[in-house]
Amino acid sequence: MKKLSLIVAIVLALSLSLTALAADDAATVTVTGSATVSLSADTATIQIGASTRQPTVAQAQSENDAIVTAVLEALANAGIAKEDIATSMYNVNVLQPDPYMQPATTEVQYEVSNMLYVTIKDLTKLSAAIEAASVAGANNIYGLFFASSKNQEAYDRALTRAVEDAARKADVLAKAVGKELGSVVSIGDEQIYNGMFGVMNSMEMMAKDAGAVIVTGDVSVSANVKVTYNLKW
Repeated sequence: MKKLSLIVAIVLALSLSLTALAADDAATVTVTGSATVSLSADTATIQIGASTRQPTVAQAQSENDAIVTAVLEALANAGIAKEDIATSMYNVNVLQPDPYMQPATTEVQYEVSNMLYVTIKDLTKLSAAIEAASVAGANNIYGLFFASSKNQEAYDRALTRAVEDAARKADVLAKAVGKELGSVVSIGDEQIYNGMFGVMNSMEMMAKDAGAVIVTGDVSVSANVKVTYNLKW
Protein backbone atom coordinates (compact mmCIF):
# COMPACT_ATOMS: atom_id res chain seq x y z
CA MET A 1 0.00 0.00 0.00
CA LYS A 2 2.87 2.35 0.90
CA LYS A 3 4.54 1.61 -2.42
CA LEU A 4 1.31 2.44 -4.31
CA SER A 5 0.94 5.71 -2.40
CA LEU A 6 4.51 6.66 -3.27
CA ILE A 7 3.91 5.96 -6.97
CA VAL A 8 0.74 8.07 -6.90
CA ALA A 9 2.62 10.93 -5.21
CA ILE A 10 5.39 10.80 -7.82
CA VAL A 11 2.86 10.81 -10.67
CA LEU A 12 1.05 13.79 -9.15
CA ALA A 13 4.32 15.68 -8.69
CA LEU A 14 5.33 15.04 -12.30
CA SER A 15 1.88 16.08 -13.47
CA LEU A 16 2.10 19.36 -11.55
CA SER A 17 5.60 19.99 -12.90
CA LEU A 18 4.49 19.39 -16.46
CA THR A 19 1.48 21.68 -15.93
CA ALA A 20 3.76 24.43 -14.62
CA LEU A 21 6.11 24.00 -17.56
CA ALA A 22 3.19 24.10 -19.97
CA ALA A 23 1.95 27.27 -18.30
CA ASP A 24 5.42 28.83 -18.62
CA ASP A 25 5.66 27.78 -22.25
CA ALA A 26 2.23 29.28 -22.95
CA ALA A 27 3.14 32.67 -21.42
CA THR A 28 3.04 35.43 -24.05
CA VAL A 29 3.43 39.18 -24.34
CA THR A 30 1.61 41.36 -26.86
CA VAL A 31 2.93 44.76 -27.87
CA THR A 32 2.22 47.45 -30.44
CA GLY A 33 5.05 48.94 -32.48
CA SER A 34 4.88 52.16 -34.46
CA ALA A 35 7.11 54.13 -36.82
CA THR A 36 6.89 57.13 -39.13
CA VAL A 37 8.87 57.84 -42.29
CA SER A 38 9.00 61.35 -43.75
CA LEU A 39 9.57 62.19 -47.40
CA SER A 40 9.09 65.14 -49.71
CA ALA A 41 5.75 65.52 -51.46
CA ASP A 42 5.81 65.35 -55.25
CA THR A 43 2.08 65.11 -56.03
CA ALA A 44 -0.98 67.15 -55.09
CA THR A 45 -4.70 66.56 -55.44
CA ILE A 46 -7.34 69.25 -55.16
CA GLN A 47 -11.07 69.70 -55.69
CA ILE A 48 -11.90 72.49 -58.15
CA GLY A 49 -15.36 73.35 -59.44
CA ALA A 50 -18.31 75.69 -59.54
CA SER A 51 -21.73 76.18 -57.97
CA THR A 52 -24.41 78.18 -59.77
CA ARG A 53 -27.92 79.28 -58.74
CA GLN A 54 -30.74 80.18 -61.10
CA PRO A 55 -34.56 80.19 -61.14
CA THR A 56 -34.61 77.05 -63.33
CA VAL A 57 -32.51 73.88 -63.51
CA ALA A 58 -31.75 74.51 -67.18
CA GLN A 59 -30.38 77.98 -66.50
CA ALA A 60 -28.26 76.78 -63.57
CA GLN A 61 -26.89 73.87 -65.61
CA SER A 62 -26.12 76.05 -68.61
CA GLU A 63 -24.22 78.57 -66.51
CA ASN A 64 -22.39 75.81 -64.66
CA ASP A 65 -21.44 73.98 -67.86
CA ALA A 66 -19.95 77.17 -69.29
CA ILE A 67 -17.83 77.77 -66.17
CA VAL A 68 -16.59 74.18 -65.91
CA THR A 69 -15.73 74.12 -69.63
CA ALA A 70 -13.68 77.28 -69.11
CA VAL A 71 -12.00 75.78 -66.04
CA LEU A 72 -11.04 72.63 -67.95
CA GLU A 73 -9.50 74.73 -70.71
CA ALA A 74 -7.64 76.83 -68.16
CA LEU A 75 -6.24 73.75 -66.43
CA ALA A 76 -5.11 72.31 -69.77
CA ASN A 77 -3.35 75.60 -70.56
CA ALA A 78 -1.68 75.41 -67.13
CA GLY A 79 -0.14 72.06 -68.09
CA ILE A 80 -2.54 69.66 -66.34
CA ALA A 81 -3.06 66.49 -68.40
CA LYS A 82 -6.61 65.52 -69.34
CA GLU A 83 -6.24 62.07 -67.75
CA ASP A 84 -5.43 63.74 -64.42
CA ILE A 85 -8.86 65.40 -64.21
CA ALA A 86 -12.09 63.59 -63.32
CA THR A 87 -15.54 64.61 -62.11
CA SER A 88 -15.78 63.90 -58.40
CA MET A 89 -19.26 65.27 -57.71
CA TYR A 90 -22.26 66.58 -59.66
CA ASN A 91 -25.27 67.70 -57.68
CA VAL A 92 -28.56 69.56 -58.20
CA ASN A 93 -30.28 71.08 -55.16
CA VAL A 94 -33.69 72.72 -54.85
CA LEU A 95 -33.45 75.82 -52.65
CA GLN A 96 -36.75 76.75 -51.07
CA PRO A 97 -37.66 80.40 -50.33
CA ASP A 98 -36.15 81.64 -47.07
CA PRO A 99 -37.35 84.97 -45.67
CA TYR A 100 -34.59 84.89 -43.04
CA MET A 101 -31.76 84.93 -45.57
CA GLN A 102 -29.91 88.14 -46.33
CA PRO A 103 -31.12 89.12 -48.83
CA ALA A 104 -34.43 87.28 -48.39
CA THR A 105 -35.49 84.85 -51.12
CA THR A 106 -39.10 84.62 -52.25
CA GLU A 107 -38.84 82.13 -55.11
CA VAL A 108 -37.53 78.60 -55.53
CA GLN A 109 -33.97 78.46 -56.88
CA TYR A 110 -31.92 75.60 -58.23
CA GLU A 111 -28.27 75.11 -57.37
CA VAL A 112 -26.02 73.04 -59.61
CA SER A 113 -22.59 72.00 -58.30
CA ASN A 114 -19.91 70.32 -60.40
CA MET A 115 -16.58 69.40 -58.80
CA LEU A 116 -13.43 68.16 -60.51
CA TYR A 117 -10.82 65.96 -58.83
CA VAL A 118 -7.50 67.26 -60.14
CA THR A 119 -4.18 65.45 -59.72
CA ILE A 120 -1.10 67.62 -60.17
CA LYS A 121 2.08 65.60 -60.66
CA ASP A 122 4.35 68.62 -61.10
CA LEU A 123 4.08 70.81 -58.00
CA THR A 124 5.63 73.77 -59.83
CA LYS A 125 2.32 73.99 -61.73
CA LEU A 126 0.09 73.96 -58.65
CA SER A 127 -0.21 77.70 -57.96
CA ALA A 128 -0.66 78.49 -61.64
CA ALA A 129 -3.40 75.86 -61.96
CA ILE A 130 -5.32 77.24 -58.97
CA GLU A 131 -5.03 80.80 -60.22
CA ALA A 132 -6.06 79.85 -63.77
CA ALA A 133 -9.11 77.96 -62.49
CA SER A 134 -10.14 80.92 -60.33
CA VAL A 135 -9.85 83.35 -63.21
CA ALA A 136 -11.92 80.98 -65.38
CA GLY A 137 -14.78 81.18 -62.86
CA ALA A 138 -14.22 78.36 -60.36
CA ASN A 139 -15.84 79.37 -57.07
CA ASN A 140 -15.25 76.12 -55.14
CA ILE A 141 -11.63 75.18 -54.44
CA TYR A 142 -10.83 72.95 -51.49
CA GLY A 143 -9.37 69.66 -50.29
CA LEU A 144 -5.73 70.34 -51.17
CA PHE A 145 -3.80 67.19 -50.28
CA PHE A 146 -0.12 66.42 -50.79
CA ALA A 147 1.30 62.96 -51.36
CA SER A 148 4.36 61.22 -52.72
CA SER A 149 4.76 58.77 -55.56
CA LYS A 150 7.00 56.79 -53.16
CA ASN A 151 4.29 56.24 -50.53
CA GLN A 152 4.41 52.44 -50.85
CA GLU A 153 8.19 52.29 -50.40
CA ALA A 154 7.95 54.59 -47.39
CA TYR A 155 5.15 52.50 -45.87
CA ASP A 156 7.22 49.33 -46.25
CA ARG A 157 10.12 51.01 -44.43
CA ALA A 158 7.76 52.23 -41.72
CA LEU A 159 6.39 48.69 -41.27
CA THR A 160 9.91 47.28 -40.83
CA ARG A 161 10.75 49.93 -38.24
CA ALA A 162 7.44 49.35 -36.46
CA VAL A 163 8.29 45.64 -36.08
CA GLU A 164 11.69 46.60 -34.67
CA ASP A 165 9.97 48.96 -32.23
CA ALA A 166 7.63 46.17 -31.14
CA ALA A 167 10.55 43.78 -30.57
CA ARG A 168 12.34 46.37 -28.42
CA LYS A 169 9.26 46.91 -26.24
CA ALA A 170 8.61 43.19 -25.88
CA ASP A 171 12.21 42.55 -24.85
CA VAL A 172 12.01 45.21 -22.13
CA LEU A 173 8.78 43.73 -20.78
CA ALA A 174 10.15 40.16 -20.82
CA LYS A 175 13.26 41.14 -18.85
CA ALA A 176 11.13 43.09 -16.39
CA VAL A 177 9.38 39.85 -15.34
CA GLY A 178 12.53 37.74 -15.37
CA LYS A 179 11.91 35.97 -18.64
CA GLU A 180 13.46 35.80 -22.07
CA LEU A 181 11.73 36.79 -25.30
CA GLY A 182 10.81 33.80 -27.44
CA SER A 183 9.49 33.35 -30.96
CA VAL A 184 6.73 35.34 -32.64
CA VAL A 185 3.26 33.85 -32.17
CA SER A 186 1.34 36.31 -34.34
CA ILE A 187 1.89 39.59 -36.13
CA GLY A 188 -0.34 42.00 -38.05
CA ASP A 189 -0.43 45.57 -39.25
CA GLU A 190 -3.01 47.94 -37.82
CA GLN A 191 -4.56 50.19 -40.48
CA ILE A 192 -4.56 53.95 -39.96
CA TYR A 193 -7.57 55.65 -41.46
CA ASN A 194 -6.25 59.16 -42.09
CA GLY A 195 -5.29 58.68 -45.67
CA MET A 196 -3.44 56.19 -47.76
CA PHE A 197 -0.83 54.39 -45.63
CA GLY A 198 -1.42 56.82 -42.76
CA VAL A 199 -0.28 59.84 -44.77
CA MET A 200 -0.23 63.18 -42.95
CA ASN A 201 0.65 66.55 -44.46
CA SER A 202 2.58 69.53 -43.15
CA MET A 203 1.43 72.44 -45.31
CA GLU A 204 0.80 76.18 -45.34
CA MET A 205 -1.35 78.03 -47.86
CA MET A 206 -1.31 81.84 -48.12
CA ALA A 207 -3.50 83.74 -50.60
CA LYS A 208 -1.87 86.75 -52.26
CA ASP A 209 -2.85 89.20 -54.99
CA ALA A 210 -0.53 87.45 -57.44
CA GLY A 211 -1.97 84.04 -56.68
CA ALA A 212 -1.63 81.35 -54.04
CA VAL A 213 1.81 80.71 -52.56
CA ILE A 214 1.88 77.13 -51.31
CA VAL A 215 4.54 75.42 -49.20
CA THR A 216 4.18 71.64 -49.31
CA GLY A 217 6.39 70.60 -46.42
CA ASP A 218 6.82 66.89 -45.80
CA VAL A 219 4.57 63.87 -46.15
CA SER A 220 4.72 61.54 -43.15
CA VAL A 221 3.81 57.89 -43.67
CA SER A 222 3.04 55.97 -40.49
CA ALA A 223 2.63 52.28 -39.69
CA ASN A 224 1.47 50.38 -36.62
CA VAL A 225 1.87 46.65 -35.95
CA LYS A 226 0.68 44.33 -33.20
CA VAL A 227 3.02 41.45 -32.33
CA THR A 228 2.62 38.60 -29.85
CA TYR A 229 5.75 36.78 -28.59
CA ASN A 230 6.27 33.65 -26.52
CA LEU A 231 8.04 34.11 -23.20
CA LYS A 232 10.62 31.63 -21.92
CA TRP A 233 12.97 31.37 -18.98
